[in-house]
Amino acid sequence: MKKYTFMVIGALIVMLSFGGMAYAAGEEGGMGAGQDGSGQVMEKVDINAATVEELQSLPGMDQELAQNIIDYREANGPFGSVEELISVEGIDNEKLDALREQITVGEMQETQPMEPSAPMEPSPPMEPEQPMGEPMPGESPSTGY
Repeated sequence: MKKYTFMVIGALIVMLSFGGMAYAAGEEGGMGAGQDGSGQVMEKVDINAATVEELQSLPGMDQELAQNIIDYREANGPFGSVEELISVEGIDNEKLDALREQITVGEMQETQPMEPSAPMEPSPPMEPEQPMGEPMPGESPSTGY
């Protein structure tokens, strides 16, 4: 009986090990989207806020192409979608497809100064309608606890 118990436990360990490896490999059977070669999840680069250096960290992106993205962004405002990158000089459908999983479009902060708002006046303290512990109008006083 002990022999079979050890065999069943061993089989479960092997099955769990293979299951863990399959889970780690991802559903795509290898490196998943948003992962680098070490299996680490990479953060997407926000093309509306990225610097030249951050854009150059993307595969296939050289300094000239990164600068073209920033020049386009400064001339036309923030990108509304990832697909809008196709309008940048040097980016074709193939390059866009290669970058799509590694970039995102965030909101670009406006650079206009905020106007100071008028200071709020403190509101007068609210007085309770009925003091605590006293009976409400129409109630009889409590007789104790």
